Amino acid sequence: MGINPATIDPLALPSVSLHERSQLPRQPCIYFAIDLDGQIQYIGRSINPKARWALHHKYPELHEIGGIRLSYLHIDDVSLLSQIEAALIAWFNPPLNQTTNLNPFASGMLGLRLRVGKRAEEIAVELGVAVSTVRNWDQLKTAPRMTPVGLQKLMQVYKCTFDELVQAELESENA
Repeated sequence: MGINPATIDPLALPSVSLHERSQLPRQPCIYFAIDLDGQIQYIGRSINPKARWALHHKYPELHEIGGIRLSYLHIDDVSLLSQIEAALIAWFNPPLNQTTNLNPFASGMLGLRLRVGKRAEEIAVELGVAVSTVRNWDQLKTAPRMTPVGLQKLMQVYKCTFDELVQAELESENA
């Protein structure tokens, strides 16, 4: 990987306030949401952080904390973003990176997604669908409608059986 998390000081990286997020770069990077006490609250990755933070799902939580700065570490090799992000999350253990996997009662497609520990963005990329599609599945607004080949890929990504997928869809329809 080439990056040792112990050598990264997020406080020394370039940063903008949460309210100035439109000033984030458009280059691939790992970003750190840091509170006024210097505690890292969240770590993420993006090939275009400026666009990503226009409607980031963690914005409400971070806004509520207040005084958040977004620091960023440029990563030239996009193929390493996920691996570097995972290493930094494991090293710094930011609290808001843990919250999405803490719902043991989640049902439907959200329950399947949380069980495999993937973000909606990751599922969307793997399936070639819009992130909003995956979020609609998670929020029980819609259920997946796919060809047999698409359903097979869906079961691979969610690491579930056909019966589990049918159960998740039934939970979505009955919500």
